[in-house]
Amino acid sequence: MVLYKAHVSTGTFLGSETKDWISLTLVGTEGSSPKTVLNNWGLDFFWGADSKYEISCPKDLGDILLIQITKKPSLLLQDSWYCSFVKVTSPQGKIYSFPVYQWIEGSSTLEFREGKGITAPADTLSDRRKEELEAKRESYKWKEYAPGMPRCLDVDSMNELETNSKFSFTKSFLFFTRGAVTVVEQRLRGYSSSKESWESLDDIKKVFGFNRNDMIEYVMEHWKEDAFFGYQFLNGLNPNLIRKCTQIPSNFPVTQDMVARSLGSGTTLKEELKKGTIYIADYRIVDGITPGWNNKVRQHIAAPLCLLHLTPQGKLLPLAIQLSQTPGPEAPIFLPSDSEWDWILAKTWVRNSHFHVHEAIAHLLLTHLFGEVFTLATIRHLPMCHPLYKLLIPHFRYTLNINTLARERLIGIDGVFDKATGIGHRGLVELCQRSMETLTYSSLCLPEDLKDRDVHSLPNYYYREDGLKIWAAIESFVSNIVDFYYSKDESVQGDYELQAWIKEIFTEGFLSRTSSGIPSSFSTVVEVKKFLTMVIFTVSAQHAAVNSGQYSHGAWMPNYPPSMRKPPPTSKGTIYLKDYLDILPAVNTTCTIIGTLWLLSAKTGDAIALGNYPNEYFTEEEPQKFIQDFQACLSKISKEIEKRNLSLPIGYHYLNPPEIENSVSI
Repeated sequence: MVLYKAHVSTGTFLGSETKDWISLTLVGTEGSSPKTVLNNWGLDFFWGADSKYEISCPKDLGDILLIQITKKPSLLLQDSWYCSFVKVTSPQGKIYSFPVYQWIEGSSTLEFREGKGITAPADTLSDRRKEELEAKRESYKWKEYAPGMPRCLDVDSMNELETNSKFSFTKSFLFFTRGAVTVVEQRLRGYSSSKESWESLDDIKKVFGFNRNDMIEYVMEHWKEDAFFGYQFLNGLNPNLIRKCTQIPSNFPVTQDMVARSLGSGTTLKEELKKGTIYIADYRIVDGITPGWNNKVRQHIAAPLCLLHLTPQGKLLPLAIQLSQTPGPEAPIFLPSDSEWDWILAKTWVRNSHFHVHEAIAHLLLTHLFGEVFTLATIRHLPMCHPLYKLLIPHFRYTLNINTLARERLIGIDGVFDKATGIGHRGLVELCQRSMETLTYSSLCLPEDLKDRDVHSLPNYYYREDGLKIWAAIESFVSNIVDFYYSKDESVQGDYELQAWIKEIFTEGFLSRTSSGIPSSFSTVVEVKKFLTMVIFTVSAQHAAVNSGQYSHGAWMPNYPPSMRKPPPTSKGTIYLKDYLDILPAVNTTCTIIGTLWLLSAKTGDAIALGNYPNEYFTEEEPQKFIQDFQACLSKISKEIEKRNLSLPIGYHYLNPPEIENSVSI
């Protein structure tokens, strides 16, 4: 007889324990062990347990390739069990690790491969790979949410999700409790039911009196200032919109006389264009979008053009704003020299358009929806033993749950976005559809996007500085992993699972648009590295950049208004504070959006920061070393960011690695 030792670890989630019977079978190159019942009277697998057993076999099994875990009810009521991992020690002392990290439910037998990463061409157990993926594809299917948008998981509610895709109890409790607290607070203050205009700007400050932070206080104090208005294009929500302007657009007839006062003596608009100090924010994608309804009142939309100037002092200041894509007498160009409320209103219209582009495109489409595409393709086409599954799966934690919840309550018909923004559900879909038509692969790759927008010379662009460091760290980590498993281009070309993965991303996510530049296959190792870097950056750092500051920048509603109740002005000199308040969102709309932004920006309690991998999917020594190198690089970046922030009036924290979550989970 030959004895093997088994170490079985139960998770530390609430409810991880089980009283059901657990059996273990070892499968090796020389045969299988008898099915061995492990637990003693249903008491072994308690919360956080590390249970150890001996498994007796008639002969040596050779190298252990996989294990079979069988779960059967010991009582009338079945429960779920979260198994973290199983380790098996052979009679010769060799340790085999089996990453599990999932819930096992009901009465079932599941197989788990030994932890070494292995691609399909090198695997002798190809039939088992195919069976695993066939089962995954049966459970995780695609559906169309709306024509022209990335396809998504085929479920209608969170109740239909697989348990392994759902929030933990901790995350669910905090998420829904915070939502309830927000609603109660508003009702107690009498705000959530009022459809009237705000009586004063000071009243808006009272909505969330105890949820303020330093950034909110800064926004409330500086929101009218041109310097802060310009700063937000660099380090606020959606810092990927601004681009260098080398020629004034024909539909934006800004003249030297208009901007002479702002530019100052000794220079001209033509000279500044030539020097490369003029930038533009163009919201043409919003032009003609169907407006939504709030409180049964049709809202209004603008598609502004905003010209900005980089001063010799390094400040980015707005020069001119036109609230329409069509110039003419009814589309005046607003200037800093205009009356106070004319100029404030023009900037507020820009911020309103920024809200729509940010929430619908930069946030929802480019991080959440594409994150779901990457998640589904990975689950459906890469088995658990595939090295790129091991690399990617930590970066998809909770993504299916948060997106399903968003479709249920946030972006769907009669959801928050439909009831409390200027474009509603229909306009949101239209914006996503338009963005999909012009989307490029380069725009998703930070170094290429920055080059395309020609913004490398902009000072105080902390998103760019921190983002490039994070991109480089991810790229180095990904390169090490890929080089370890793919020695040459032919290894990539022959990995049919990897090829099926990218093909499905191209067809289901990017709708087979070759104009996007998204690859439909991989020919080289370099191509794989670039795409994986983009995926991980998108679902971690980029999501943090466009998500984490929503409440801080939007709690003071005039800085980030979700809707506008009257059309853009067609002349100057007609706007005063009372008119301004009547254009801004009503009281209840404001409360709904501020509460939502708080919920979506709040820390979740069980977040996992970028570079942290508590679930050890990689068991080989080399990948574990690559993870340590990645963590050391991120730690260095964090120290640099924290040192820089000490010298700033308001620090930029959204791309500080400890503040970046590994996945799109909120």
